[in-house]
Amino acid sequence: MTAVDIRKPETVRPDDDDQHSWPVPAPADHTDHDQEQPGSQQHDQDDRDDDPRTMRLLAVVAGVGGLVLAGIGFTGSYNTLRHLAESKGFGTFSYAFPVGIDAGILVLLALDLYMMRKRMPWPILRWTAHGLTVATVAFNAAAAGPVTEDPLAASMHGVIPVLFIIAVEAARHYIGRMADLLAGETPLGSVPLTRWILAPLSTPRLARRMRLYNLPYKEVAAQHQALRIYREGLRQKYENHEQSWRRAATPDELLPFKLAPFGFSVERALGVPLEEETKRLQRAARAAVQRAEAEIQRVRTDVQLGEARIQAEVDKIRGEGRLKIARAEAEREAQAEIQAAEADAQLREAQRQHALKLAEDQAAAEAQELADETEKRRTLSRIDREKVQASWGLEQKQMATEATERERRIQADAAARAQREEITRQAGIAEQAERRARALAGERAALEEAAERERKEAEHRAATVNTILEAQRGAESIAVSKAREQAAIEDAAARKARAAEHEAAAVEAAARARMTQVDWDVQRVSAMIQARGDSAVTVRVIADELGISTGSAQDRKTKALALLRGESTGDLERAAA
Repeated sequence: MTAVDIRKPETVRPDDDDQHSWPVPAPADHTDHDQEQPGSQQHDQDDRDDDPRTMRLLAVVAGVGGLVLAGIGFTGSYNTLRHLAESKGFGTFSYAFPVGIDAGILVLLALDLYMMRKRMPWPILRWTAHGLTVATVAFNAAAAGPVTEDPLAASMHGVIPVLFIIAVEAARHYIGRMADLLAGETPLGSVPLTRWILAPLSTPRLARRMRLYNLPYKEVAAQHQALRIYREGLRQKYENHEQSWRRAATPDELLPFKLAPFGFSVERALGVPLEEETKRLQRAARAAVQRAEAEIQRVRTDVQLGEARIQAEVDKIRGEGRLKIARAEAEREAQAEIQAAEADAQLREAQRQHALKLAEDQAAAEAQELADETEKRRTLSRIDREKVQASWGLEQKQMATEATERERRIQADAAARAQREEITRQAGIAEQAERRARALAGERAALEEAAERERKEAEHRAATVNTILEAQRGAESIAVSKAREQAAIEDAAARKARAAEHEAAAVEAAARARMTQVDWDVQRVSAMIQARGDSAVTVRVIADELGISTGSAQDRKTKALALLRGESTGDLERAAA
């Protein structure tokens, strides 16, 4: 009895799962061991010798036959489903119901192919098409009645739509494979049925590796075969070793067994340490290059910064030189203008001083009378103050010293104020001279243009100017006299004010002489509260100001608050008692 060869045939078709069906280049890292066999070379030679007309004839027969089968299946399915829909009460819609189901299968599969071609697959389209396929077969099988009553009739009705579905699936498979080949993708293929039967334990691992890492079946089978050969080589290598070959082998030698589940061939797994070392060296080299480039860039930046600093220093020196030259020229011009303005101002000032001296002589007599009267009042006030101070003790002498110091400070303030006024006046004169100097530069051109015109008008203007000058001198004399008189009056008023201050100080000293130290402290605290506020004048501040204890300071503050509220110190002491 001859054994039947159920292996995958060597002659493949365009719709087969073999990557050698079409002249598509295999991946660079895939090793096809079958191509090295003489039989494979002979097979390729036979494929090249095939008649193209035979292949075209087969394609025409398959296409026409597929259309005929699809037409027969669609017609039979349409009639069966239409009668079934009528019996179920669909009415006129029964004519469209079969078209909706069978055409839905075509449309969904066409959409699935189109989206696969555009690299946007959507699995729900194919699942829905398969669901409609199952529904079509079930509806056709149920059209003959219950399946259990007449299985043969149900099978006959179910076979008809199967023809249509198989034809459509064949077309979908062909178009999908062509789209993959045109896109440059290598078909993965499938595990032959014979391997599932002959090696049921190792085949699931191979199938899992194929799907997880997108490897063709022939490559996975070759890797499995090479791994077994490599295992036998290690076993023979360490056959005489005391331990087993797995314990005796080095970690690098065991890498093919550890990496085989991840789709690595023996050669690739053995080369992993070298690849990793190469990558490490490349990373180190790239890092060294980057460090060198960074150092070069830093040096370039330092050089550029140094050049920029040198250029900036040169520009700065040049600018300073130009600035000094311009400043010297401006100073020379300004100095000349200032000297001219100062000469003019000195002439005018001499004229004003002469007029003021005349007015001062006239006002001196009037001021002397006021001064004599003020001196008399001051003498009377001093006599009264001396009488009061004669009866004072050590404390009154101290108060007199403070009053004298206050008067000295007032006089010093007056002298400082007069000095500041004089400085302000001199500054005003200098500022006016400077403004005039700046204005002279602009007026010089106008003066030169008007010089000729003024020369012609000089004779006519001379008489008018003389008249105006006479009137101006008289007005200035009157104004100076009034100013002197006003100054004398203000001086007398100031002296009266100082005399009043001295009298007030004397009265205050006399009042203080009649008060005790506690009453005087209360007065000082009340003045502090009025000046700073109650919250700012704390017990600690009072103790520091008066030099007393905290308890005494609290007592002084209480009496001061009572005094400010209008209560007398005696009333407060009676309330406390």
